[in-house]
Amino acid sequence: MSINLKTDSISKSFLQYLLPALTGMVIKSLFIMGDAFFIGQGVGPEGLGAISLAVPTFSFFSALAMMIGIGGAAMMSIEVGKGSTKLAQTLFSQSMLIAFLLSTLFVSISYLSLEEIISLVGAEGLIASLTYEYLSILLVSFIPFSLCWVMSAFVRNDSNPNLAMYAMSGGAVINLVLDYIFVIQFDWGMKGAALGTGLSQLVILTILLGHFISKKGNLKLNLEGLGFDFIKPILSIGLPIFFIEVTSAITIILFNYVLLESFGDSHVIAYGLTSSLGVFALFIVIGITQACQPIISFNYGSEQLGRVKETLKIGMMSAIGAGVFLFSVVLISSHSIAAFYLGEHSELIKLASLALLCYFSAAPLMAYNMVVANLFQATAKPAKASVISVARGFVFVVLGLMLLPKLIPENGVWFSILFAESITAVISSYMLYTFLTEQNRVLNVER
Repeated sequence: MSINLKTDSISKSFLQYLLPALTGMVIKSLFIMGDAFFIGQGVGPEGLGAISLAVPTFSFFSALAMMIGIGGAAMMSIEVGKGSTKLAQTLFSQSMLIAFLLSTLFVSISYLSLEEIISLVGAEGLIASLTYEYLSILLVSFIPFSLCWVMSAFVRNDSNPNLAMYAMSGGAVINLVLDYIFVIQFDWGMKGAALGTGLSQLVILTILLGHFISKKGNLKLNLEGLGFDFIKPILSIGLPIFFIEVTSAITIILFNYVLLESFGDSHVIAYGLTSSLGVFALFIVIGITQACQPIISFNYGSEQLGRVKETLKIGMMSAIGAGVFLFSVVLISSHSIAAFYLGEHSELIKLASLALLCYFSAAPLMAYNMVVANLFQATAKPAKASVISVARGFVFVVLGLMLLPKLIPENGVWFSILFAESITAVISSYMLYTFLTEQNRVLNVER
């Protein structure tokens, strides 16, 4: 089904982008959740602790890929909205080149300093050993992972969101199958889970290539426009999503450090499960914002400000609704969810259940803040989007980790995310009000 961002209703365009974007991000979260499940069954609770220590590295490379992919694809949509289609191929070629070079650079650096990265958070003994085992294999897969993510962002914005969904779905199915074979059947432990994730990236890349073979869009897989002319605007527009992912990784590092220093391995294991499942909520909201992004960018570029506001409204209702739903599910079944992953470890189940409840209570506010940040990113106002992303993902999380354990010694650490999202929501509301007031003034002048 073709997508016409100029004439189709906002609700129709949103739904056409929503299912592929949402499915793609949910599937992406299954890479982590699937690994968590099979590692929990095949390796044990210590394996979940190792995943918690490995997630920041995964998040960093996700951040790198999403910054380039979303930055380049959003820039392409804005230019197409203005009627300038010649830059699309150049933006695609340069984004792919940047993704390859940066991911290769950081994979090399990470591999050479892997032991230092793991010891940085204070990990010791078995958990540190399992983390090294996992990341020593997984790191290599981050290069094709980055290329997949950038390519999928452009394929989606090149009016083919369904193929991006099929690619992510196919990769996730292969990942889960390989996890079962490698971890459970072959008993390869952490290395098996990492190998399954890596091989699944090749499946995704192969499926995405179908977009260029079928020639359904405007983009081509060639060297046309290759260079670094647009590296600055691509990275600038994509910077807010980078902050979202990186600050999420930093949050996990800080939590692990505080938990190891003040509590012990049990709290790290509980947080490992929480952060793995928390990715699911984060990626659902990112999927909704991705459905909004090409619509907002196109209409902002074509100066259809009324359609921008309508897209914002639909996105806001969808994201906050998803946040409320996820919190409700966890509120009802947190104990069962923890038991599903942790088996018979009763004390761990109780602790993980509490951590899940506290984390997901922030989901509606997280959704609100991320939709507002996405609005600024999609309208080429990365500085404002970055302020929101850094505030919710780092500044107020650190403040919460410093203050709340002193006020609530036993459980205060679990409320740090809710604390951060609540304060950021006030900042987001002010910035959103300022933006809408400014846009209304522009509309009145034009009338």
